[in-house]
Amino acid sequence: MAALGSFSRLFNFATNTCIRRILPASINKQYYPGLKLWEIEVAGYAYRRQTIKYRLPWFKPQPSYQEEIPENYDKEKEKAAADVINEINRQIATNSVGRLFAVIHLCGAQFKVTESDVIAIQGHWPPQPGDELKLEKVLLVGGKDFTLIGRPILNKELVSVNATVIQKTLSHTITHFRMKPRKQFRRINFIRIPRTMLRINSITINGDVNKKKEVEGLDRIY
Repeated sequence: MAALGSFSRLFNFATNTCIRRILPASINKQYYPGLKLWEIEVAGYAYRRQTIKYRLPWFKPQPSYQEEIPENYDKEKEKAAADVINEINRQIATNSVGRLFAVIHLCGAQFKVTESDVIAIQGHWPPQPGDELKLEKVLLVGGKDFTLIGRPILNKELVSVNATVIQKTLSHTITHFRMKPRKQFRRINFIRIPRTMLRINSITINGDVNKKKEVEGLDRIY
């Protein structure tokens, strides 16, 4: 009975404390002194009372999406950016970019590749030996003096990475051993993971970097 009585008193106190959000604060303070604990101010914290909600000081206010943020136009920065783009376009036009490298996303993994590299793709992959592929998910491409970074990937009309499947094989034998101590449980399995060997034929940048086509990327599926 004592435990039941203490539980009922605790339940009544919690219920009456929650009523403060519905009833006026003056009525609650008169009958429930425990609610005065909510008014104790802590150094460095300020509670702003709204209709029902309380906003903590470290929460940012809700932004107004109709508010326009003015852009700071800097002529020097614009001129420096234009000079960099013109230099990149000149190197691409004169084929003086050096040996290009790229970071591609393929089968859930990322690979940094250059021309004539061979990469191994783990797991089952449908392409067969001899198939020629164009890898469209290019995250980054660069030369000796510049690097183009995608957000998150580069335009497929701008960068072309061509590859050929040269071999499908299995990995070395992997031993998978499981044991549960003091349970007389021991299992051993031998696994060979399928692999696909892919050779990178070429990495090319098509056209100018800042040139946008009228229609581009409509057939891309993510």
